[in-house]
Amino acid sequence: MEVFGTIVYSLVGLAVFFGMLVLGFGLGRLTLDWAKKSDVAWQVQVTFLASLFAFLIAMAAHVHTGLGGFGLGFGGAIIALGFPKKEKSDD
Repeated sequence: MEVFGTIVYSLVGLAVFFGMLVLGFGLGRLTLDWAKKSDVAWQVQVTFLASLFAFLIAMAAHVHTGLGGFGLGFGGAIIALGFPKKEKSDD
């Protein structure tokens, strides 16, 4: 019975990790989209980033596995979507 509990605990940990990976990527993309738009009021951007930081602090205090997945997803979104796209040349 102890082996079954360990397997279930590991599967739940993986599910939390990959779920937070997807959530982090989505929030990273949303953050970049909002940061690039100039028609969004600065109050909305500040409120969004403050709530994002509050979410990270709460997650750091309670869910360490989720924090790792969220950080990887958010960082991946910043890296993948933050750089300007290269234009194709006709050479």
